[in-house]
Amino acid sequence: MSLELFEGKSIVRKVRLKKDKNDFENAMKKFGFKTEVDLVSFCVAIALYEKFSKKIEINENPKLMKMASMYSFKKADLYDLIIYIYLNKESARVEKFEEYFYYGFKILRDWLNDYGVDFTTKIETVCGFFNDFYQKKAQ
Repeated sequence: MSLELFEGKSIVRKVRLKKDKNDFENAMKKFGFKTEVDLVSFCVAIALYEKFSKKIEINENPKLMKMASMYSFKKADLYDLIIYIYLNKESARVEKFEEYFYYGFKILRDWLNDYGVDFTTKIETVCGFFNDFYQKKAQ
């Protein structure tokens, strides 16, 4: 297979709206992510888990802005293949990636606003998130 990575797109984007930016920065601090790209990857993974565990369709229309070059996104090839193979997207893969990022970001943002304020350390935040996230899936 010789697909061009994300159809040759050169950038990875993040949230643009002021409230979302503040929530994005809060998530970076609370979860201890070192780079914005890591948080974006984490959000996409959350959304992919939701998609395949709940069998739901994810359609978002996020307002995004440039974050980093695709070159700095070390997992780009992995996510490109996941979207191509498992979501059957031959084109507009970067747009689908961005939809999943924003969907996962909203899950993370809502959890931080509802429960994350109670946690003071990064490890408590991460463990608390996964406890709550998986408990909701088990119910």
